[in-house]
Amino acid sequence: MTGQTDTTPSRRSILAGAAVLGAAGGVGALAWRRYDLGGKLFNPLAADRFDLPPVPGLTDTLGAQIPGFSAADIAGKAVFLNAFASWCPQCREEHQALVEFARSGATIYGIASVDDPDNTLKYLRAFGNPYVRVGVDHKGWLYRALGARGIPASFVLAPAPKIAFSHFGPIALAELKASIPKALQGAAF
Repeated sequence: MTGQTDTTPSRRSILAGAAVLGAAGGVGALAWRRYDLGGKLFNPLAADRFDLPPVPGLTDTLGAQIPGFSAADIAGKAVFLNAFASWCPQCREEHQALVEFARSGATIYGIASVDDPDNTLKYLRAFGNPYVRVGVDHKGWLYRALGARGIPASFVLAPAPKIAFSHFGPIALAELKASIPKALQGAAF
């Protein structure tokens, strides 16, 4: 058989090709996660376009359901938002500061992010509820739409949907008292 070339790939070339494809796929997956491309490209929510349902069973001291909220509820207003989850250790770290801040008269809207509503309910009942409204964001779309890549995250929208202040990670009571009122007042119009 002269003139014919064996085109059957060797075991070595198959393994080398698989390694190259695997590395390229790994790099692509890493870039996808690092730059939150899924959250940016496929996020149905935006700061001016969202509707978060309430946490079922979460009631105030009189037994009335604490409502969720939507972009329409806060449009044109100055509001303080905090994204949290019951499973998040850093959220638990900042929670008491939020409770104290709310006791001082602050109005806080909660975004229960990437959490089971039953766990959110248990968490807020156990540690106190600093929020006047709490919306369930099952997939964490809203905090991503606001520019955060994780929780906890705090924002002042002033006037909503314009972001006047953002803080990523746990926030201390001193920072809350120093930054939030100033950001809310800066929105006076």
